[in-house]
Amino acid sequence: MNVFLRRSSLNVLLTVLLAGSIAGCSKIRQLTYPEDFTYLEKGQVKNLMREMDDGIERLGLLVAKAPTSEINQQQVVAELSGLQSISSRLSGGHAQTNQLFIRDHIEQFISDVGTAKMFAKTTPPNYSKAREISNSCQECHQSR
Repeated sequence: MNVFLRRSSLNVLLTVLLAGSIAGCSKIRQLTYPEDFTYLEKGQVKNLMREMDDGIERLGLLVAKAPTSEINQQQVVAELSGLQSISSRLSGGHAQTNQLFIRDHIEQFISDVGTAKMFAKTTPPNYSKAREISNSCQECHQSR
């Protein structure tokens, strides 16, 4: 009987310790990173990059060597806005992030997209910068 109580007590103690450490693990990241740090999981980065690739592909199709008069300005601006949103999430909202390679290049990309959007909103619209956006991906990915 005494052995049974000891074993039961040990099981209960181990269960409590395990549950406590699992609950504590979720708090560890908050303690080990500064408040302005954004931690991006690998899956999040892959999904955001896939969304960005899709947006850049759609943008490229919209502005591909068509006469300016045939390009839908609102669609181009909408695609550029979408790219701004995605790239902002990738940058960690301009905070520190664990994605060092992305951090080194994303600010320039965000600036390029903003410039392209500004040019696309002019009258008449200028899509030269929007056409350059698809090439900016190569700048990061050629070295990888």
